[in-house]
Amino acid sequence: MTHSSARTTYRISRPQDVIDIVNANSALRSNIGIVLIALGGILIDAYQAAMVGFGNKYIAAEFGISPGLAATVNASVLIAALIGGLLANRVINTFGQRKAFLIGMGMCTLGAAAVAFAPNIWWVLAARVIMGFGLGIDFPLATSAVAELRGTSSKKSGSSVNLWQMGWYVSTTIVYLVLIPLHFADVAESHLWRYGIFIGAAFAVLVMILRYVFMGESAMWAARVGKYDLSCQILKERYGIDAQVAENVQNTPQVEKKAKIEGAYSVLFNKTYRRRTLLGCIVATMQAWQYNAVGVYLPLTLAGILSGGLTGALTGSAVVNALCGVTGGAIGSLIVSKVGSRRQSMIGFAMVTIALLALGALATTNPWLSLALLGSIIFFHSAGPGGLGMTIATLSYPPSIRPAGVGFARAIMRTGAIAGLIFWPMLWGSLNTQAFYWLAIVPFIGFATCLCIRWEPIGANVDAEDEAVLAQLSKSQNRHE
Repeated sequence: MTHSSARTTYRISRPQDVIDIVNANSALRSNIGIVLIALGGILIDAYQAAMVGFGNKYIAAEFGISPGLAATVNASVLIAALIGGLLANRVINTFGQRKAFLIGMGMCTLGAAAVAFAPNIWWVLAARVIMGFGLGIDFPLATSAVAELRGTSSKKSGSSVNLWQMGWYVSTTIVYLVLIPLHFADVAESHLWRYGIFIGAAFAVLVMILRYVFMGESAMWAARVGKYDLSCQILKERYGIDAQVAENVQNTPQVEKKAKIEGAYSVLFNKTYRRRTLLGCIVATMQAWQYNAVGVYLPLTLAGILSGGLTGALTGSAVVNALCGVTGGAIGSLIVSKVGSRRQSMIGFAMVTIALLALGALATTNPWLSLALLGSIIFFHSAGPGGLGMTIATLSYPPSIRPAGVGFARAIMRTGAIAGLIFWPMLWGSLNTQAFYWLAIVPFIGFATCLCIRWEPIGANVDAEDEAVLAQLSKSQNRHE
């Protein structure tokens, strides 16, 4: 890459030149509003997860199945998202950022609308699978887009990516704020989940519109597929950077694209990236397990601890999510650049472990103490590992394998979410508050992992590794031809 004087004009001759420019510059519009629009699919994921968690017992009753089977059907979205996450790298590299955003959210919108009108449990299953594929594609795309807005070597990038956790709790709070007025409007209790999910589909349409207007194409993707003129145009419009295509431009996109698609996952476990992959996957999986046990089923848990019926459970859930989840996510995003993602995750896991053990011992003594302990779990989860597993994954890999790294971590994370979503209602039904003792094992595993694997991605210039990774992938591809 070369550049001239006066107002600097960069000459682009290879994808790494574009990556270096983006890595060193923030987008002209990268405020919190733009970041949340980029993360919009994750907010829809949170909304629908909380809404279906609320509706689990009503789904079971309406279709004549057990709560455990209803939870298993609802967990189908996670299995589909696991597969979608593994396919995300291929979708993104084939269609680019803008079209992939539409594909992911389009599938989510279609699936949500279908669930709302489902006449039987098989319809619910099929619709949840469609939603899952869309959400699985969307997450790695969203976090990669945020990293590109800020540049991964900037510590601001870690704070921006981690904002998805605060946004998650904003979405779950909205769930209860949607349900409460519907409940007071005399909507039948057994139909609340249908209304709520349909409203979520409307939110997904809004996210698609906002993304189409405010989120353009990826300059990095354009360069990697040989569209250097488009890449220069994006650099000018989004970053205010003047760039021209050099005469000696490396125009071999198809070789690089094919190698990257077929070999990206093997790179995640080579000597350089193995520890990063393990840390991101384990942190993400353990936090998903603990959240999908406590967070998704918060109304169920509160109904067993507090009095006041459905209104009390919904109000308590809204308060806990707003005061503890949103606040924790905001504080976590503000301090992660100073504390570090690994250490912050470790502290969060430790505090959640202690709170779960305390709940197991004290949950039946005082309902307000139980509410405070549940709130502390949500707070330390949100401020700690709740969003940082994906932050670690996003910032641990260069752009060519970032969607694969995030997609893989998100896919593995879904196994923890499935475990929490399916097994917690069964465990709670059998042991009631004693179940908290068993759940404490999950955050302890996360704590031990953070203690043993000492990799810190915040501030690391991983984008500089991209050219070496592409060369490695091309070499690997040539050996198989």
